[in-house]
Amino acid sequence: MRVEPLTDMFAERFRAGSKLRCEGVGELTVGAVRGTEEDPIVRFAGYDDRGAAEKLRNRQLAVTREEARRAAGDAYLWSDLVGLEVLTPDGLSLGVVREIIRAGETDVLVVARGDAETMLPMLGSVIRSVDLAAARIVAVPQEELG
Repeated sequence: MRVEPLTDMFAERFRAGSKLRCEGVGELTVGAVRGTEEDPIVRFAGYDDRGAAEKLRNRQLAVTREEARRAAGDAYLWSDLVGLEVLTPDGLSLGVVREIIRAGETDVLVVARGDAETMLPMLGSVIRSVDLAAARIVAVPQEELG
């Protein structure tokens, strides 16, 4: 079946033997992959014909949080950052991370405060610290950099 990969780690996630969670189905094992990284066709073990594969149609695939954490190494998972409060170095609240978008090579935090949004690129000059335990990010808005 065709899948739309939303990962930077395609080769690792979609290799024969890899385990993925399938929304509403449970764990699946990748049997084989052909095609390209942009347009892969994946066969899952136990879903060998069109009728069986049809049961997986339009379902989200994911790795376990433990696997995502292992693969991320020292990087942050997007799911770790959504919901964190963003403060300036002076302690002024900029809002809460509502979502993260990929803009070319740089991830961008979308920080919401009421009806206003601020977009902060995940660059060392902007994001000064991330403290998951304290549920906060310290950032300098780009207009203050100079």
